Amino acid sequence: MLSAWEAIKQRRSIRKYSNKEVPDELITQILEAARLAPSGCNVQPWRFIVVRDEKIRQEICQICGKQQFIQEAPVTIVCFADLNRYSLEAMKNRWTDLVGWGIAETLSGELANKETWEPSPAAKVSRDKQLMMAVSNTYIAVDHILIMAAALGLGTCCLGATDDGKLNKLFGLPNNIVSVAVVPVGYPAGQVPAMRPRVAMKQLLLKSLPEKNT
Repeated sequence: MLSAWEAIKQRRSIRKYSNKEVPDELITQILEAARLAPSGCNVQPWRFIVVRDEKIRQEICQICGKQQFIQEAPVTIVCFADLNRYSLEAMKNRWTDLVGWGIAETLSGELANKETWEPSPAAKVSRDKQLMMAVSNTYIAVDHILIMAAALGLGTCCLGATDDGKLNKLFGLPNNIVSVAVVPVGYPAGQVPAMRPRVAMKQLLLKSLPEKNT
């Protein structure tokens, strides 16, 4: 298995797959990597459906712009976020959890105050705010899927899945569950593409790193 650094460098978006089956134990390892992903306040909003059935993969293909490699790959992991993880009801126990995990004592500033974590009865959390927090945290788990798959010699391609309800309808899911990404998984067929251009480091840094004092 590749190291994390090697997997990051070698990962590519794969759009052509062989029909070789992916063992269940590898999919389990990929999902375990996602399960261990970090999230703000350890909310863990991500939820997954693993699809091997060819007919359902064909339906996912139709929903996702009819991109044929989705049904070509032997496995598709459909990634969702649970907005209920950011509800006021869920937030009521957040401080208790932080204390139990031993995190509360490491906090500082306003976040060190118990009152900060206890919403008032009149407080409201809009769906847009829940969506922003849930999706941004779920994509951390999605990235773990991509990197672990690469480490195991598998190809993936991360496809953004808009919250238009089509995937929910396909799987019979309630509206608190929102689609985030569709990730085909399989063994690459043919030549693996070269790395696409990346932005130069100096363009990424809004300010230059300070020079070391000599």
